[in-house]
Amino acid sequence: MANKASIDIGTNTVRCLITDSGNNFLSPEYVDMKIIRLGENFKKEGIITGSSIRRLTDALKIYTAKIKEYGIEPGDVVITGTSVLRDAPNARDVKNILFKEFGLKLNIISGEKEALITLRGISSCFNNLNEFYSIDIGGGSTEYVCVKNGVPLWKYSLNMGVVHLTEEIIKSDPVSEEDLRKLEEEIEKKLSSLKTGILKSGYSFEPLTLIGTAGTATTLAMVDLKMSGYDRLKVNGYFLKKERTAGIYKKFINAKIADRLKIKGVEAGREDLVLAGTAIMLKSMDFFEVTGFTVSECGLLEGLIAG
Repeated sequence: MANKASIDIGTNTVRCLITDSGNNFLSPEYVDMKIIRLGENFKKEGIITGSSIRRLTDALKIYTAKIKEYGIEPGDVVITGTSVLRDAPNARDVKNILFKEFGLKLNIISGEKEALITLRGISSCFNNLNEFYSIDIGGGSTEYVCVKNGVPLWKYSLNMGVVHLTEEIIKSDPVSEEDLRKLEEEIEKKLSSLKTGILKSGYSFEPLTLIGTAGTATTLAMVDLKMSGYDRLKVNGYFLKKERTAGIYKKFINAKIADRLKIKGVEAGREDLVLAGTAIMLKSMDFFEVTGFTVSECGLLEGLIAG
């Protein structure tokens, strides 16, 4: 059987995964992530800018060449766009450019669909994981799912992502107490609306494992492990206690943006966003009343292939 490939275009990153026919997600044929900041200045400009689109096409040139090396046709790649592409009035233009230049058929998916596909990805990397909450912190939105008996009980996509929060709220470097307060208040406000929605659906909260996927979760694990190189096998399944996360948050608060790159585990391009991401993760742990979270290396990219 042939190799399979998926590409996920988010608000902050574009990622590519190529697996063998056995879908060995934790030791794939190829996996890569590039920080392209597609949603840069989106709230201010109201569209995806030309420079953002160029960064995307530059990354996709590399990925389509790699995909062809593995004998996969661009038309067979499962490629999705998430938060910023959902909201942008020029998303169709982006879609047309990708088809014209690369033969890629971009599918822009809803937040709910994103949550479900991510869930499928998480389940493909853990055995017998039947009851849990999941959190997927993105550049433009954050998805939450509750799974009971292997079935999603509820799923929500909040318009709360690290790129938009950082651009709109964090105006100081290092972060001021005022900006920090505004950031945390904004996250609490969004989580309050989530709680209202969940309680309206008749669900009562119970203690379940919290699974974290995507860049913030993996970055926090890498910082805690003091990793200078990336290792999917080490990161997947890593449990990070809330107190440890709070300690990392303090480090980010006290450091200037440029100095955060000196903290082992922080990748270039994430240094300004890790503060907002960690704040979302900490507030979410409080929300679900858990003592920590377990990192899933698998999420949307894997779910696209597993489906």
